[in-house]
Amino acid sequence: GILPLSVRRSGIDLLAVAGHKSLLGPPGVGFLYIAPDLELEPLIYGGTGTQSRSAELPQEMPERFESGTLNTPGIAGLQAGISYLQETGVEAVRNGEKKLVKALSDGLRSIDQVKVYGPERFEQHGGAVSFNCAELDPAEVGYRLDHEFDIMVRVGLHCAPDAHRTIGTFPRGTVRVSPGCFNTVGDIDRLLNAVKEIIS
Repeated sequence: GILPLSVRRSGIDLLAVAGHKSLLGPPGVGFLYIAPDLELEPLIYGGTGTQSRSAELPQEMPERFESGTLNTPGIAGLQAGISYLQETGVEAVRNGEKKLVKALSDGLRSIDQVKVYGPERFEQHGGAVSFNCAELDPAEVGYRLDHEFDIMVRVGLHCAPDAHRTIGTFPRGTVRVSPGCFNTVGDIDRLLNAVKEIIS
């Protein structure tokens, strides 16, 4: 949903995608691309679904890898997210998010006692901004943003402890903000003002 990707041009054989991030689907759904010439054995057996009388999973794709009951509501939600991106235009969504990420990164970097992690060159930046406030614990900053300012962020190690060891933020981690296509410049300004107030 953020960056265009061609599995053919990139020579990708397997690509696992979480649906709840930039594809705007609900948690608990995603998909796996398997190159047509790649043969894999299922990891999980049972609940053969379309061929209930058989103890073996079907040979046909994608049923071969769909044990048990499908998350139909999740799939419908993921389809709705993808449809929104197609209707709005991935480039338009990405440009809006880039504008917000730049405003956020620049704004945080301008605040004394705030350290922003990640590239300073904006064109190398992804869709999230991680930072810390002075010597404050990121968990405290996140708690205060939530309870005092009604701003939701993610704090901690973000399922990547080794990345935090590399950037020197282990074991506390960082505060991470991920502006999306439904956020506004006003939301970014509100967050920046809240961070200033927390530091003071």
